[in-house]
Amino acid sequence: MRAARRLIFALCALCLLTAAQASPASADAGRYALVIGNSAYGDKPLKNPANDARDVALALANLGFEVQLKTDVGLRAMEEAIRDFGLKLKRGGVGLFYYAGHGVQVQGLNYLVPIGARMGSESDAKYECVDAGRVLGKMEDAGNELNIVILDACRNNPFTRAFRSVDQGLARMDAPTGSLVAYATAPNSVASDGSGKNGLYTKYLLDNLATPGIPIEEVFKRVRIGVMMETGKKQVPWESSSLAGYFYLAGGQPQGTAAYAASQVNAAQIAQQQRQQEQRLKEYLAGLEAEKRQVEQEKADLVRLRQQLDADEARKLKEAQAPQEARLKEQLAILETERKKLERERAELAAARAKAEQAQKAAQAQLEKQAAAQVGKVQVASVGPGVVVPSAPAPQVSVSAPAQSAVAKPARADDRAAVLQRLAGTWRLETDTGLPLPMLALKPGGDTLYGTLEGDPRVVNRMSLTGLAMEDGNLHVRMSVQPLRGNAVDLNDPRRFLREVLRGQQRDVVLECVGYLRAAENGDIPIFCERVDDGRPQDQRRRVAGRMVRAW
Repeated sequence: MRAARRLIFALCALCLLTAAQASPASADAGRYALVIGNSAYGDKPLKNPANDARDVALALANLGFEVQLKTDVGLRAMEEAIRDFGLKLKRGGVGLFYYAGHGVQVQGLNYLVPIGARMGSESDAKYECVDAGRVLGKMEDAGNELNIVILDACRNNPFTRAFRSVDQGLARMDAPTGSLVAYATAPNSVASDGSGKNGLYTKYLLDNLATPGIPIEEVFKRVRIGVMMETGKKQVPWESSSLAGYFYLAGGQPQGTAAYAASQVNAAQIAQQQRQQEQRLKEYLAGLEAEKRQVEQEKADLVRLRQQLDADEARKLKEAQAPQEARLKEQLAILETERKKLERERAELAAARAKAEQAQKAAQAQLEKQAAAQVGKVQVASVGPGVVVPSAPAPQVSVSAPAQSAVAKPARADDRAAVLQRLAGTWRLETDTGLPLPMLALKPGGDTLYGTLEGDPRVVNRMSLTGLAMEDGNLHVRMSVQPLRGNAVDLNDPRRFLREVLRGQQRDVVLECVGYLRAAENGDIPIFCERVDDGRPQDQRRRVAGRMVRAW
């Protein structure tokens, strides 16, 4: 009985060993690989995919794969290569597809981006790119023993501006029976392009492909551990597997019944580890999601705080500016009152001047009428406005004092001398705008009038008296301001006028003040001051009204 049991056990072990040798892990089955790497994109080129594809193709060739390598290929070339790959898989054996380059996710489907793809919107993906499901379809149609798909295409979407959705990385694809799909990172995540010759994921894949004695699941597990350690768990490679047997890329699988039992135990451990890893990954992703929500909440709080601070600053600024605005309104009101007062005074002065001119004309007409009545018809010759000289001797005409004060122009030298004598003394030149002008000291000499400037030395030293004349019964005073900066003199701004006088740097400015002697009231003589050096016509000059007030 015991011998029969041993015989049955030996037969079972032999069957199991035969089944294991006939499984997809057989090293004698045909091995076919299609390797594609796209780097030379027009808008968003990548550094590593072409290098990754060449290095993976070489490693697979050393492991006994019949490799078809394509780098930087367009849509038509990728489709033809996938079709040829599908035909080879129908021979049976093991099929391996590796792709490195740009990949995009559109409505839950993954697309591999060829060189020259023109993506104006999401709908262009199915016409300009290769559906990754097409590769799985070719493998499933071939009905071969084992298929492996490796996608190192989870980089940033190069067409973000043209896409409405914000999904990153690739979507999860379920592996058909007898297949394994490996991603460079978890679904909907982004992988690193790497800083060296190879991408981060492919670097660790190359380190573990040729390790003998470990099944394909262990290879990708070691790759995942290496990537997670280097990125601090920011990038977690992912696999979707429906393998039912054991496949060793580099051979060296265990032999015999004990080895098979050990492999079964190892498979259970691997399954347990995968479940634990999936659970940890879910917890990790949940933690990331919670952290993301917390960051968004903190960001919203910061935005609200900044808005509140801006509102407080605006309120404080408004409160600080309120007194200044009140003072400014008061100053504007004062200036407006002064302006109206000046306009009123100008109107009164113009009315007085018109009245004086009318009285002058009436007096002149009265004198001419009296002279004509006394001498009869006399021939006269005009020598100037308001002055008449008889052509033959005639009796003297007496003129009363009031009439004489209204004569337009002194007709005799003694009258001019009397006017000059009355002007003798020191006068203050005051303007309605408060212009800081020096005092004018006048001294007659015969029929000539002499004058000097007196007062504040800072002003007097910058100004000089360049003209003094009696014309048409008016006193003309011309002063030169030396030197002033450009044409910055403003007769309506006394502070600026004084500042420019004291800090002047370039050219002279000539001011002329005209005193209307016949319009004098209570000893004060009305004046108008204006600039005469800026080339403007007389009717366009800006005048400033004022008066000459006797100082002593």
